[in-house]
Amino acid sequence: MSDQPGDTSDILPVYHLVPAIYYHRQPKEYPYLPETFTQDGFIHCTTGTDMLVEVANAFFADLEDELLVLEIDPTRLTAPLKYEPPTPPTHSSATSMETFTASPDTLFPHIYGPLNRQAIVRCFALARTETGQWQMPK
Repeated sequence: MSDQPGDTSDILPVYHLVPAIYYHRQPKEYPYLPETFTQDGFIHCTTGTDMLVEVANAFFADLEDELLVLEIDPTRLTAPLKYEPPTPPTHSSATSMETFTASPDTLFPHIYGPLNRQAIVRCFALARTETGQWQMPK
């Protein structure tokens, strides 16, 4: 890590989870917006692969579709990014919140506007274990 002003080498990626069927229906020539953007007012994201997997298993456990991870470079975003306390997505159930164990003082990245495609540096699918839990691909 460098302490030089403007150095972004220590900026970690943020991740957004989206069902593959929904993501692939979005026109590639426009910025991405999740289904819940109108209700939530922002795009839910997370940092770190451990938290990513925990969020996937809490909020997408019953998803039968492929679950995609959008890896986002925060330095390329055109919309504001704010780190805030956890806010459950509007589609989450009471069961989802019971299985989600992040402490209330954990801050999550929220993108307040459309996600410009230039900020998405990688898109990949999560894998399932034999017991059906989401995990990072091998």
